[in-house]
Amino acid sequence: MRYAIEQYDKHGFLKAPKLLWLGWLFLAKAWVVFVVAGASRESGSKILSIVYPDHTMLYLGLVMGVPSICLMWLVSLRNPDRRWINGLVSWGRIITLVTASGQFSQALYHVYLARGAFSWANGAVMLLLLWYIIYVAKSRSVRDCFQAPPAE
Repeated sequence: MRYAIEQYDKHGFLKAPKLLWLGWLFLAKAWVVFVVAGASRESGSKILSIVYPDHTMLYLGLVMGVPSICLMWLVSLRNPDRRWINGLVSWGRIITLVTASGQFSQALYHVYLARGAFSWANGAVMLLLLWYIIYVAKSRSVRDCFQAPPAE
């Protein structure tokens, strides 16, 4: 047994690491901004215009956040009886890497639109996404948390 017993859920699946959850939340940042803007009635459109001046980027961010939201939901629904959910979750690492790479390319596009001008926001987003891509690609615990336990 490679991991402590507390790291497994009641069905024998390895729980997703906290850094993976934080990364999924970061990948769904457009949804977080959208919900916060919707919750603040008077200043909602102002918040959206500050964070996403181009509404096309908001819509693209919402679409790119759907896979991470679905993975957060499906990881909590894993059960030995739900083989189709386990099959979907087994693709979670690849889906996460593709989503993070897509958002990294979107951040590169933002740099291109700014004609290469330095922006702390773009730099921080690209750095966090690069670290997250490396973490998901190299981490053994991330790889193991997407695998189903052996059938008995």
